[in-house]
Amino acid sequence: MASHYLPSMFNALVSVAITIGLHWYHYGPESRQESPVGVTTSQLVQTCLGLVLYQLVRLVTQKWWTSRERESIYGLQHGRLHLHVPTAMWMNMGYWKNDPTPTTKMSEACCNLLKTVLAEAGCSKEMEKPGATNGTRRRKCLIDLGFGCGDQTVYLMSKEPIRSCDKDWWDEEAHAVTFDHYIGITKDAVQARYASERVEELKRCRKQAAPPPPPGIQEQPHPSITLFCADAAKPPSWDPQLQTCIQSARDQSDDCWVLALDTAYHFEPSRWPLVYHVCSSLDASFMAFDLCLSPTATLTEKLFLRILTLLLGAPWPNFVTPQAYREKLMQAGYHADKITIVDISDRVFMPLATFLAAQDRRLKTLGLGIGSLGIARSMFGWWGRSGVVRGVVVVAKK
Repeated sequence: MASHYLPSMFNALVSVAITIGLHWYHYGPESRQESPVGVTTSQLVQTCLGLVLYQLVRLVTQKWWTSRERESIYGLQHGRLHLHVPTAMWMNMGYWKNDPTPTTKMSEACCNLLKTVLAEAGCSKEMEKPGATNGTRRRKCLIDLGFGCGDQTVYLMSKEPIRSCDKDWWDEEAHAVTFDHYIGITKDAVQARYASERVEELKRCRKQAAPPPPPGIQEQPHPSITLFCADAAKPPSWDPQLQTCIQSARDQSDDCWVLALDTAYHFEPSRWPLVYHVCSSLDASFMAFDLCLSPTATLTEKLFLRILTLLLGAPWPNFVTPQAYREKLMQAGYHADKITIVDISDRVFMPLATFLAAQDRRLKTLGLGIGSLGIARSMFGWWGRSGVVRGVVVVAKK
């Protein structure tokens, strides 16, 4: 509606500017110099600006009043008062077992993606049961690259949900294997601070829930959780505290895993220096949800995708075919028979685009929306329709 008034307002402003300019030109800028009709330049400017301001206020008031008459006195914005905060803060592309419905939760799909990666890597309770029963369970440490806002950490390291919103995505039956040491790394300072609050909350709940040990019995230590704000893609830049923490956890563990859940394609200059470091320096296994370039992508699609990667903050060297990805892992030192790459694109891109479109519509009823994620929605839809980008689960075991 505002556009209806723009031409007249523009014409009015142009007329005012011309009038003031002509007066300025003929009689000079001195505020005391009058025209033949006895009006100074400063008086003319004040009068014209006052008229413009009056017109602007009148149009805005008219628009507001018309809107009130046409729609509702109160609208729907009070719906925001019923939104629950804190809320789930998962953020990955998700694994959508079924097409999204009005009751589908993003947090559940995000957690499903993590569980899909863990299951492919063999990090599940079922795989751990024999060792836990006969006392031969292998100690494990996990280095999580890009851990987000803490929900992922809570799922991996807690035996029960911490907040009420955690119950929306919690799954007791398919819960992850137990990691004795957890080290999270992210370079997003805001998310690191938020996740640290979640971890502190988890630690407090542990203390409250743990019964005191019997007299003479030493209390069993809880699995350690440490978060760092650092660039996961550049191991040489890690400070001594982070390197010492990793080395200590590695020395106390039988198995070491590195997880990159929907993050490695953002690594600069590419993911490959990190992969080499994981295999050679940490002697660790690698699991990830990652993006690959389709081997059938056309030249036009590649050019368009390369432009998009600039907007994504995803370096172009990270977009290789699944076969090239496998070869890179072998060059890093992983054996071919220990590498698995599974394409799950059909359960990622199009369902995610569908969910984002529906969520945008729902939020707009409250005067909100998904904001800049609307661009991502269109991109995911293109990936799903064209198949130019493939979403894959990658596992490389030592």
